[in-house]
Amino acid sequence: MTTTPDTQIGVRHLEVLGEFKPFGLIAEALDGNPIDDAVSEKYDYFLFDPQVVAARDESDGFGALDDDSGFGDGAEHELFIRGKRIIWTSGSRVLKKLTLKSSAIMACWCRLGDLSQAMLCVLEVGSLTIFNTFGEFTSIPLPGMIASIWPLPFGLLLQQAAESRCPAGAASTSSSLLSSQNTFSSKKELRHRPMPNHGLWNYDSIVKETLSSTSSHLVLNGLVEEPQNVFVEERGSLNVMHDFDERTIWTSDYVPLMASFNREKMQHSVWSLVRASITQREKISSLSEELSPEAYPKQFSLRRIWVAKVSCKAAAKVFLATDDDAVPVICFFLQEQKRLMLVRLLNIENGDEVLVDIRLQISWIESVVAAEPVAVTLSRAKAQGFPVADIIALAPEGVLLLYSGKQCLCKFMLPSCFGRPQVSLSSMPSDCITLPPVKVVGLADAARSRINVILNSGQMLRCSLRRGPPCSLTNDCMKALAAGLCSNMYNRFLRVLWGHDISLVVKHDNYANDWKLFSSIIKLMIGTAESSSERASDVDQYSAWDFLVNSEFHRNCGDGNFMPFRETGNVTDLCFASSTRQEQQSHKKPFYEEFLIECLNCLHAIYENLKLINTRKRDLELLVVLLFEIADFLGEEKYVEYYVRDFPFLSSKARSCKMAFSQRVAPSLYRWLKNCLMHGLSHTKADDIPLLVRKEGSSVVGLARKVVAFYSLLSGERCVSKKLASGVYCNVASGSVSCPEEQTVLAMVGEGFGLQQLDLLPVGLSLPLRHALFKCRECPPSDWPEAAYILLCREDLALSCTSKLRKNQKPETQTRVKYYSESVPYILQLSPVAIPATMSETFGSENRKLEDADSVDGPVTDGMEHIFNASTRLRYGRDLRLNEVRCLLSSSRPVPIHACVSSSASEQELQQAQLWQISQRTTALPLGRGAFTLATTCSLLTEALAVPKLVLAGRLPTQQNAMVNLDHNLRNVQDLQVWPEFHNAVAAGLCLAPMQGKMSRTWILYNRSEESSPMHAGLLLALGLHGHLTVLTITDVYRYYQQEHESTTVGLMLGLAASYRGTMELTMSKSFYVHLPSKHPSSFPELEVPTLIQSAALMSLGLLSEGSAHPLTMNYLLGEVGRRSGGDNVLEREGYAVSAGFALGIVVLGLGKDCLPWIESTVDRLFHFAGDRAFHTDTSSLLPITDESRSSSQVLEGVPVNVDVTAPGAIVALALMFLKTESEVVASRLSIPSTLFELQYVRPDFIMLRVIARNLIMWSRIEPSKEWIESQLPPVVSSGIECLRNDMFAMEDVDEEALVQGYVNIVTGLCISLGLKYAGSRNENAKELLYYYAIHFLNEIKPVSLTNGSSFLKGISKYVDRGTLEMCLHLTVLALSVVMAGSGNLEIFRFLKFLRSRNPADAHASYGMHMAVSLAIGFLFLGGGMLTFSTSSHAIAALLITLYPRLPSGPNDNRCHLQAYRHMYVLATEPRCIQTVDVDTGLPVYAPLEITVKETDNHIETSFCEVTPCILPERANLKAVRVCGPRYWPQVIELVPKDEAWWGSGVESHPFNSGVLYVKRKVGACSYLDDPIGCQSLLSRAMHKAFSLTSTRACRSSGESASVQVDQLVSVFSSDPSLIAFAQLCCDPTWNNRSNNDFQEFCLQVLFDCVSKDRPALLQVYLSLYTAVRSMADQVHNEKLTDADSLLMLNLKLALAYSEAFLKGKLTSSIGGIVQPVFLSSMRNRVEEIFSYMPGLKDDFSNYMISGTWPTDGGRSIFLAWYLQWFDVPSPSVVQKAVERIQQKLGTSLSIPLLHLLLPKTHLTVITVIHRIFCSIQG
Repeated sequence: MTTTPDTQIGVRHLEVLGEFKPFGLIAEALDGNPIDDAVSEKYDYFLFDPQVVAARDESDGFGALDDDSGFGDGAEHELFIRGKRIIWTSGSRVLKKLTLKSSAIMACWCRLGDLSQAMLCVLEVGSLTIFNTFGEFTSIPLPGMIASIWPLPFGLLLQQAAESRCPAGAASTSSSLLSSQNTFSSKKELRHRPMPNHGLWNYDSIVKETLSSTSSHLVLNGLVEEPQNVFVEERGSLNVMHDFDERTIWTSDYVPLMASFNREKMQHSVWSLVRASITQREKISSLSEELSPEAYPKQFSLRRIWVAKVSCKAAAKVFLATDDDAVPVICFFLQEQKRLMLVRLLNIENGDEVLVDIRLQISWIESVVAAEPVAVTLSRAKAQGFPVADIIALAPEGVLLLYSGKQCLCKFMLPSCFGRPQVSLSSMPSDCITLPPVKVVGLADAARSRINVILNSGQMLRCSLRRGPPCSLTNDCMKALAAGLCSNMYNRFLRVLWGHDISLVVKHDNYANDWKLFSSIIKLMIGTAESSSERASDVDQYSAWDFLVNSEFHRNCGDGNFMPFRETGNVTDLCFASSTRQEQQSHKKPFYEEFLIECLNCLHAIYENLKLINTRKRDLELLVVLLFEIADFLGEEKYVEYYVRDFPFLSSKARSCKMAFSQRVAPSLYRWLKNCLMHGLSHTKADDIPLLVRKEGSSVVGLARKVVAFYSLLSGERCVSKKLASGVYCNVASGSVSCPEEQTVLAMVGEGFGLQQLDLLPVGLSLPLRHALFKCRECPPSDWPEAAYILLCREDLALSCTSKLRKNQKPETQTRVKYYSESVPYILQLSPVAIPATMSETFGSENRKLEDADSVDGPVTDGMEHIFNASTRLRYGRDLRLNEVRCLLSSSRPVPIHACVSSSASEQELQQAQLWQISQRTTALPLGRGAFTLATTCSLLTEALAVPKLVLAGRLPTQQNAMVNLDHNLRNVQDLQVWPEFHNAVAAGLCLAPMQGKMSRTWILYNRSEESSPMHAGLLLALGLHGHLTVLTITDVYRYYQQEHESTTVGLMLGLAASYRGTMELTMSKSFYVHLPSKHPSSFPELEVPTLIQSAALMSLGLLSEGSAHPLTMNYLLGEVGRRSGGDNVLEREGYAVSAGFALGIVVLGLGKDCLPWIESTVDRLFHFAGDRAFHTDTSSLLPITDESRSSSQVLEGVPVNVDVTAPGAIVALALMFLKTESEVVASRLSIPSTLFELQYVRPDFIMLRVIARNLIMWSRIEPSKEWIESQLPPVVSSGIECLRNDMFAMEDVDEEALVQGYVNIVTGLCISLGLKYAGSRNENAKELLYYYAIHFLNEIKPVSLTNGSSFLKGISKYVDRGTLEMCLHLTVLALSVVMAGSGNLEIFRFLKFLRSRNPADAHASYGMHMAVSLAIGFLFLGGGMLTFSTSSHAIAALLITLYPRLPSGPNDNRCHLQAYRHMYVLATEPRCIQTVDVDTGLPVYAPLEITVKETDNHIETSFCEVTPCILPERANLKAVRVCGPRYWPQVIELVPKDEAWWGSGVESHPFNSGVLYVKRKVGACSYLDDPIGCQSLLSRAMHKAFSLTSTRACRSSGESASVQVDQLVSVFSSDPSLIAFAQLCCDPTWNNRSNNDFQEFCLQVLFDCVSKDRPALLQVYLSLYTAVRSMADQVHNEKLTDADSLLMLNLKLALAYSEAFLKGKLTSSIGGIVQPVFLSSMRNRVEEIFSYMPGLKDDFSNYMISGTWPTDGGRSIFLAWYLQWFDVPSPSVVQKAVERIQQKLGTSLSIPLLHLLLPKTHLTVITVIHRIFCSIQG
């Protein structure tokens, strides 16, 4: 079909904005940057709509007209590119300036994946640079040579160049896109399209391997994904797309379509890009054996859906537009043929699978020189998800034709005086409106309704197709007509509308031009309809024009001093004349009547929608005049009555009409809302809702639809398939609901309805919605989305949701900004709260200065500077505990020496002796410091890790701090520093927080020194314990091994094992086996591997296979437990066996009781190694391998196993294998000696291990009571100790030392068991019990307490050596600190401080004792008090390794237990500390929490209170956490107790946001930091007193004092800016001149009510209702009209309906109604009182009831309208019919009850008045 423009179409004139020049050129000139000569004349630019870079999920908010989402000022945007520079501008404002590495080839806007923010993709040679709207960029290397890039809805299409092509060819490909601009032939066009992204990270380089070099098209779907090959679907199979001749010429960013041109076949094709299904992926993977389906995360395929040979050359331009029936069409501009081909799209479904079909019929627009898509007729409207786009085409004669699809609407021409920008047509002489002397030869750069016009003179003008900004009312009406009218009717009206140019007769007020044109066309149609009814046979074709000339509209606008061309207006008359003839001949309803009826229905829906928006009162007044004229003409009596009651001034414009009167009732949303609120949904009428509101997808009346949906849900209706019983559609957000109010809130969220939109509603209409919000605010469900909490003003819950979202992806900035803007002005801008450290940094710096006061070298870094922050300061208050801990654990300063004078030794010898003993303590301090600073800071990956110095020197305070160093001749200082330096580096590395993210491999290698050192070895272990060593490659690992450095190898292996714990990673296990000679094959050369490294390898192997129960690994480790020495270091054999035992236990951790076929033999062998005498069998069968038969030449091993060597490892292996299994069989075999002989036979330390192992197996039987301790003692031990206590032993053969040794070791083992069972629990009973036994042991060493009644009379030190007592004491102290880990308990800390302060020169104060005290202090303040220990099986294993009861004798002692194992406690830590942050201030605050733990065997379900910051119970016991107390809004976090580890940092399901719980303080309450004693009630009374004093009389007497009191008190209680500003306004002394006293006192009372109840939003409600009633009274008394409508009565009635619904129980709330019922009742009484004072109201009402006439006086007509609206008075015709019915039944008498029965909705007062009126008539 061929369509040619009608010669009779209207003519309009372009608005010339000025001569066009890219603003990038101006920006370059302003910058003064020199331009390279090579590119000085080459530049590129393109203009685009700001919506291109806006978020694609913007809703159809009714408050926004043409906002640009923060991007620019409403003008189109420009992207200017010259060489390597890109300038992004909006009008004259520069938004961004970007710099590339090389010159740009092509650029486009695109949205990658599911991101909603647009990305600027710039193609360079060999790479693709992607910028987000904030300027952050990512550079991606490209596979192969890319010729062009094209945007898609979900990514970027990359077309590869043929192998023979060069980059220059790529440039030429893009330059052909601007071939129509022959005057700018040196420029190449850079294509653009829209799309989104949110968060963007800066990468150094993203190196990707090429998938396939044969694919001609690739798809980039995400920033971190590789470009994927595109496959083509041919004959049911998928093959790689390798047709390089299919050159892409267009893609769509709304639907995945691609248009291409094949030069060889000379054909155009349209392709649909779809994602391959699972079966298709199998086909794809079968194409190549090398590529698996996993190689393609997302696979895409092309399907050809249309092909045609329409031209021998590619289309010069392809774009997407919409047809006249809103169907999208692809437009191909064929330049050689000068034709525009339109291809329609059908069956469009947006989703993963987009199916597009093409209609075979093709439309053509002939004689087209150029064509561009523009948005003119329906600006910003969308159809089927696509933006409505028109077509502007250039005819050969230089005339621009505007098309809506195939329909030509009008012509656009240039005025002759176009040289000046912003041409004013009204000031032109008449000869300017002639045929222009110049000719338009081209079009370019279309954006919105603007376009560049290229003239034959080479000049380029920027022109607009619309005059001035678009009128919002006109746009709404046009959208309503487009949605409500049939296609033919709308297109007919559209042609008439654009056939007139109102700009020819209107000089000013451009905004109103559109509305004047629109309304004049509707009135013209009414006039034409009236005149056509008088025509008999012929129709005067100029009558319509005559009507327009004689109309009031023409008289108002007729001062233009010139007349338009007559043929310009003929189109309307001809159209209607011809249509009238046809309609009269066919005897059908005339077109104009049918159109006006449908127009009334559509525009009435707009009218009802505008009545719900406070800010569009002016638009409502304009629209009602037009609607009144339409209804009056059509004879819609009830419509006319409806409009007159709303706007009484219309009563004087009513005129007689020849149309038949209609009985249709005008739909009324207020009537429907009132009935729904008071009587429920069943009592409403669907006819009260306009049809357009009930139509799906109609966004122009979206507000009305939303309000109807909210009221429906509030009345108890359920949403089924997004549709309600009321007929409207509604989107409901996901979340649990338990009442209609919660369903309503979720619907508000689903519809994007925020507080800003709620404020725009009339206050009476908004009350039920505010009621729902306030009811749900107290305790909303925990699974609601973030926007729901923002809507409820619960920013604390909203920010918690934001933090959870931020762990996996960067939050959507545009979406979140939209949600926040909906909540203005009631909330502050939400952003992730970072705990401020400004106060704490000062606090810490002061402490640092105090501590360094005695330092000779000034301030020294000790590795603990960062521990002082806002959180720790809040945790410990104002005491100096952390300062003291820092002093005790500091090892970077010389220690003071106070040597005593001795006659037997020189002073230097005494100093050296004391310094040596102090050095033992100093070298042990890093272990405690590592625990104290664990995970407390983050390091910059651009800086090396600072490790504090380990200073072993001393200073003499009595000699001006003279330095004393250890004498190298007397002591081997170098050996003393190897492992201490290792621990020092471990402590420095442990302070890095695991939540810092993935550690960079480069940073780890950057911290490596040139020579191997213990410091880097310690850093490797620390990073491994945090899980960061996974970034190392296997090559890096073996390079470390190649150094053959003992501590480095140990630290690396243990760190790798911790990082890969439980993964059984093959390459790591191989690297560990390399260091185990026993695993080497016989042909392998012998390697002398130190026993220390072998032990570490065994432990690493166990950690790597944790919990796997791998048989081969178990068998090997079992053999290593009993392996005989083969000539290696026999002194470290016990440590080797212990390592093997720990490793074996970890591999089978807690799985020993499972039915494994070979577990019994393993257990038997372990008991054999443990020295179980009850075990008798053939010992030769127990030897695992022949290597074990090798004997040592230094140790005589006559028995099969050396129990002294193998027993510790076997016992700990059994303990971990059967951990928490409650296996009585195994526990009974680990028996404690029960006879005196057995006490002498078993080593005491083995007894301790057996006790620990028994209790770990019988886990549930451990109890924190003294009775349990005593019950665990064998009878022989308990009775023997009792005899010793009473000195009653008479037997001489009793070994008292063995008895006491057994006793203290059993008690110590029980204490360690208690510590492990209650690790991190802060159990008070366990703490008291362990503290009791610690004091008990200390008293036996040196009496310090006289309150210990259990101490022996003689003391047990008589029977046991002090070293044993010291070891038991320190092990008990370690167990005590494990129980109280992270608590910072002051009593325990004092005790530990006392132990540390004992004389270091004491020979019994060994390195191991100092290490135990140091670790205990670190455990007590674990992680600065923010961490604690877990009791999971993995944690218990790690703690047992750390607390292994064999303390080293010196800094280098690794014989029985590797010192590196003492850091394994890190694997047992959990960040269970929680701190509360005030969401308004962003500061940590104190808040009471109610914590509920589940029921266990020892206690019932229990709740207890803690004050944050505090440590929560374990996840296995934690059931609920609730923010309690009167000062903060309640918040409940329900949990399901699970026997799992605590949530890790960054886990999406973490309920506490990595330790932060956001709280919101209630208005009227102070924080606990400001008001710790709680005097809230006193302040409230003071506030009430201040309010009561701030009256008129008080203000006169006290001046500004009352004002200061009120606004200051409000600012103390609330941070809401609206409340503070209102307080200042109300109490301003100058306000007395502007307001009376009653209103001022009312405002103060309202302010007090809003502040005390935390309802700032009610300020608007109270003031609006009060001022509305007061305005009524003023108008009645002063007779000065300020309102021309009666809408305020509808508002008041809806507010009263809310009150009645609440009183009747329709709406419920535990806190009562949001507005005081007394206030609403007083408003009702006041209104009815005002009616009694209205002059002439009775007469006017009587005349209205009798004759239906309105008063001629404007004021009295408004009073009557108020009266009719308030009392729901029906129309006079309805009343007269009711009276007639009664008279027919009862004769002449009237009855009030019968009148009330027939008029049930009318107030009884009015019924009485009506009865009186009609009775008087009859009388």
